[in-house]
Amino acid sequence: MKRIIALLSSILIALGCASSAEAQTADFASRCSAPGVVNCVGFDNETTDIVRGENLHPDGLGAYRAFLDTSIKTSGGGSLRFDLPPPPHSGANIAGRWSPLNNRALGQLFGQNSTFYVQFRQRFSEGMLNNTWDSAWKTVIFHQNQATCAGIEITTYNYYSTNLATLYTGCGTPHMFTTLDGSRHTEDPPLLLQQGDYKCEYGKTSRSTCFYYPEDEWVTFYYKISLGTWDQPNSMIEMWVAREGSASYEQVIRVPKMLMTCNANSCTGAGANEGYNNITFTPYMTALDNNSGRAGVVSSTWIDELVVSTQPIAAPNSGPKPNPPEDLDAQ
Repeated sequence: MKRIIALLSSILIALGCASSAEAQTADFASRCSAPGVVNCVGFDNETTDIVRGENLHPDGLGAYRAFLDTSIKTSGGGSLRFDLPPPPHSGANIAGRWSPLNNRALGQLFGQNSTFYVQFRQRFSEGMLNNTWDSAWKTVIFHQNQATCAGIEITTYNYYSTNLATLYTGCGTPHMFTTLDGSRHTEDPPLLLQQGDYKCEYGKTSRSTCFYYPEDEWVTFYYKISLGTWDQPNSMIEMWVAREGSASYEQVIRVPKMLMTCNANSCTGAGANEGYNNITFTPYMTALDNNSGRAGVVSSTWIDELVVSTQPIAAPNSGPKPNPPEDLDAQ
């Protein structure tokens, strides 16, 4: 009898997990079909979503460290996984990148006086958050064509390896920091590293006032990029997160009156028609020594469910994982 009850319990749990997976896949499909959506990538296959030489690129030594993971995912057939090897490794370009060579990851070009929204989900292993690298990893870069270190650039990264999520533009500076009241951009302390629902003050960081990347949890990252006029302080850069199991956002970055610029020498000439059209996902670490890191530790990060839109994107309805049934007692 105990075996029968255990078998029934296992079947019910499996059915619950299958139902949850189907619901997640349906939820992603719903977000992809919403008004304004210009691109969606499920990272579900190696025919279009994750393709070597088209959108997947190797590390600094020519080895592919990113691949389709069919076991750890939020929906569909899989996710994009980066495995960062222990030392010795290739250095800065430690695990390659995902970036379409057709420059269409954002669906279209967003230039001056335009607004776009980006949403994706990401997961970090323990090794990503507790390593000894002598540099800090990036997660995602919004940019033009294949130029990832330029005026047209918004990079999200791990602030000085503290596991604080912060942003910058212009190949490293300026950062998305504000005055303490959050009214404008500044690089001069006192300042806020994070804003919105967090008040993460430089020199006074804490778990109660700052958002830290969590371990082994799918986090939804959501951006609203409101571009004004190049070289004028009239853009707004915003980022939110939704923790796993939550269907609501918390704002982490809100920088008004941000000066954004173009890639060309003249933003009123050739640069006037430039803009954002591509995305790079990468754990790239600038100037990383190839012997840096924890010996024997492979660190991993996963990307799933990319959505790009001209209109706001709803948070995933990622409910809690199903629990075992409580109405069955072993005899």
